[in-house]
Amino acid sequence: MVPVRVCVLSSMFDGRDVENIRQEMEGRFAEKRGEWVLRYVEQSGEEAATRTTLRGREDCITVVRSGGLNFRHTYFPGKTTTSWVHTPAGSMEMEVTTRDYRRHRWEGGGEFRFAYDLRMGGENLGTYALHIQWREEPRNDRTDADAGNTP
Repeated sequence: MVPVRVCVLSSMFDGRDVENIRQEMEGRFAEKRGEWVLRYVEQSGEEAATRTTLRGREDCITVVRSGGLNFRHTYFPGKTTTSWVHTPAGSMEMEVTTRDYRRHRWEGGGEFRFAYDLRMGGENLGTYALHIQWREEPRNDRTDADAGNTP
């Protein structure tokens, strides 16, 4: 996997207000048989770190999170899907209607964009939009595996 810098912009609209959260962190990216895999760890204050893995294919994206919040969910545009979210306080069913999903690559980086309506425990929680972008980090010869072989 290639070291990357990840920027996550998440927006939530609850019918009245929009809340935007922007995070930047280090991550790793790889492409295998048309699937793009992006991994990163979020540090949110005093809470435990949350490890996130995104597996983006042409037609859908799967998000796997583990830490204080644990779930695995696949987002298919135009479809409603369910999964379970597990927290220290208990487990709850999550129902997602995916509005849109796109992925795009360019030299040295790429992005995932997806939006969905979220219901948990039978309650509408709003519409969420995520824009996750990554760019390759410059290589540091001192940390490369073959650094000892260079003159």
